[in-house]
Amino acid sequence: MLFRKTPGKQKISAMVLAYAGDFMNMGEDAEDKQEYLNSAVSAWNIACLDTKKRKRAIKQFVREYRTLNPTHTRQDVSDTEENLRLLIREKEKLYPDIKVQIVSATITVRGGKIM
Repeated sequence: MLFRKTPGKQKISAMVLAYAGDFMNMGEDAEDKQEYLNSAVSAWNIACLDTKKRKRAIKQFVREYRTLNPTHTRQDVSDTEENLRLLIREKEKLYPDIKVQIVSATITVRGGKIM
């Protein structure tokens, strides 16, 4: 089976960079950037859900974040939730009709440059 790329269609990776690039650039190194990318991907996937499922997914994300980061303060958790909601709104603003779920995304280092 052959697959062809449709001319003019933007890659999902380019869309993620467009909507969350500044957010990911807050990371100081590749590991930090990967954590920001993971949050951006979670926000993207949640934004692809219908409203009812989206609300549950946000609650689940926050619960899991608290569990995985027990030393974080309530303010840290609140800030993370707000970032998630901002990313969801930005994805919806830029790509409202794209409902493709992202399975995985990885920051790579090539020639000493983080990509």
